[in-house]
Amino acid sequence: MSQKLTLTTASLLNTTISNVSDAIYYDIQTPEWEPHLTTVRRLEARTGTYEPIARVRNQADKPVAVSMYGGEFEPEEQWVKRIDGIMPGGRWFDDGQGNAFAWSVANGNLEVCNEGVKTKRAIATFYQHKRYFIMGMISQHAYLEIDNSVIESLDVVILSWLIVERKRRAGTLV
Repeated sequence: MSQKLTLTTASLLNTTISNVSDAIYYDIQTPEWEPHLTTVRRLEARTGTYEPIARVRNQADKPVAVSMYGGEFEPEEQWVKRIDGIMPGGRWFDDGQGNAFAWSVANGNLEVCNEGVKTKRAIATFYQHKRYFIMGMISQHAYLEIDNSVIESLDVVILSWLIVERKRRAGTLV
């Protein structure tokens, strides 16, 4: 089973990521008056309140530092590490619970696999938006397809995806 999490806009700086029922709901914001800081919040379905998940410090439209759950900022390179030699453009991260994950590009889509499992089946895949006649209105919104086995680590997966996809769009993923 998997969850389809749809992005409301093509922008990574100001968007909402949610499933059909809004049981999973993330709000990503970079205010005009604070372009150096992106905030990721999760909506708690039971209470209806937003819980701050992470902050990303930006410099020249690139992520440079990450803070999870109100902690200290860490350099982005220490949080999402490069996979040298094996996978060009690949990045790996851990969820703080002993699980290691790796992002890579496969078939034009960004995929994450669990590094601790021998089968390299993608547990999350990002599909970019599609447009009418290449530059017209969006015909299909971008979405993340997430396997239910990764729901416990979803905060970390969403944040790592945000960083890796921003690097990919900026052309600095290699």
